[in-house]
Amino acid sequence: MPDLFLDKTPLFEAGWLTMSPASTRDEVLLRIAEAEHRAEAALEQLGQTLTQGGIPASGAAAERDRRIDALLALETRGIPASGTVADGAVERVMMEVGFRKRDLMPRFHELAERCRAVHRRALAVARDARWALMLERAAADPGGPSSPIQGAGTRYVKSDRYDARAARSLPPDDRVRADRFLKRLGEDPVPPELELSALEGTGLWAMKAGNGNRFILRRGELRGVACFFVEDVGPYPDHEGGRRGALAR
Repeated sequence: MPDLFLDKTPLFEAGWLTMSPASTRDEVLLRIAEAEHRAEAALEQLGQTLTQGGIPASGAAAERDRRIDALLALETRGIPASGTVADGAVERVMMEVGFRKRDLMPRFHELAERCRAVHRRALAVARDARWALMLERAAADPGGPSSPIQGAGTRYVKSDRYDARAARSLPPDDRVRADRFLKRLGEDPVPPELELSALEGTGLWAMKAGNGNRFILRRGELRGVACFFVEDVGPYPDHEGGRRGALAR
């Protein structure tokens, strides 16, 4: 799953909208419908690509890290770049063809929104696939404590896996912001705005880490004290207008 595998399975290609200003009304409508169909099919193929295959038994940890990195690159660079291509292609044909067939302008606007919706859904698919692998990694490769027990109310420690994982997934400013959020976990009671909650069926917990980022934690014990081990952190942006996938439950 290389960072640029969208080159092989593009969500949108400008060539899908190739048409002449002399094209008939029916020809324009047909080409628009074909472009929408191709974009939907590409989204379906993307979903299948991201969910197929398992983690190899040999070098599993390295392969999991590679896939997480690739998905993050896809979500932050590959899919947004594809969305820019789609917007540019639609705008071009609106200028070249739409203004000569003004009755079709609403159809071009509908196409633009359909393309944006496809890309929003693709972002959510990539996010959910990445987050599922992050949960799998935290459960399969838990770390030991790398700091003294923190917190006056809820106790927590950072896992010795945490810093490396945070550096891979968040820029420096977001890591500083995440640490500020983490300190609030130690308050008594835990502030409800942190949204600390168990993730059903995983044995793991999640909470806010600022800027749409979230922590992954697990319950453990250190020197006879029950505490949270902070295993991972990463972006979990809202691409779906308020829904947050598995974290909404």
